Amino acid sequence: MKESASILVESNNGLARVTLNRPHRRNAFDAGMVSALCSTFESLGQDSSVRAIVLTGAGSLFCAGADLDWLAPDRTITAQDAQDDAERLLAMFRTIDACPCPVIGRIQGGAYGGGLGLIAVCDIAVAVADATFAFSEVRLGLVPAVIAPFILRKTGESFVRRYGLIGEPFSSSTAAAAGLVHEAVDSAALDKRVHELVELVLRLPPRAVRDTKAWISRLHQVPEDRIWRLGVQTNVRARLSAEAQEGLRAFRERRTPDWAASADGRETASPEEKPHDVDARST
Repeated sequence: MKESASILVESNNGLARVTLNRPHRRNAFDAGMVSALCSTFESLGQDSSVRAIVLTGAGSLFCAGADLDWLAPDRTITAQDAQDDAERLLAMFRTIDACPCPVIGRIQGGAYGGGLGLIAVCDIAVAVADATFAFSEVRLGLVPAVIAPFILRKTGESFVRRYGLIGEPFSSSTAAAAGLVHEAVDSAALDKRVHELVELVLRLPPRAVRDTKAWISRLHQVPEDRIWRLGVQTNVRARLSAEAQEGLRAFRERRTPDWAASADGRETASPEEKPHDVDARST
């Protein structure tokens, strides 16, 4: 386990677990945590053995956003100080968002302010049903300017206007309906559901998963007239890959592909077990 003052990182059997580790400050991020998250996700993204990442928080709350002692320290903040902090904050969100492998958010307790941004850059987010959320910035005279683009991409403008303008708290069910989180479960079921999602990812071909995430990320960046041609090229490249050839052979031979893994290192399926959720006639 790697440890820093603000985060914990564990990695085993293809799964990395990143824990915000400032429970005494409700996992609010300061300069140290921002830097640690940025460097950690850069490192994990470059590690081909890491196939899934779980992002969570220690204690009762996922993340309370930015630490107010960081935002308003006992000293004069210059325009350059504010600029540098905002740039580092943006770099953190963009680094997590661009991490090549899937990032699964385990959201306990809730999140406020910049904590919503952390949820928004997770590919999959599961929250406890009794969690609460809020754009807390406006209540402090701030603007959620850095996180808004990430949240807007997930939820749409109407949701951000409704809750971003007045800072009113909202529930897990509201967050799920908007698309900020994908599932809301009882607290007793949170770890089980996150584990199930991790297992689903680890059973998949890692290169194809990374390529799929990269392709989805490109869709909103590429002009529509280029999307179709790039889609054909990506399809061809994936179909001819070693992973695809192994996956197709394994399906025909009714066995587990050699790229399938498990978080605890066990075999993921019996060689006699035929996949039941794939139509052999479809791609």
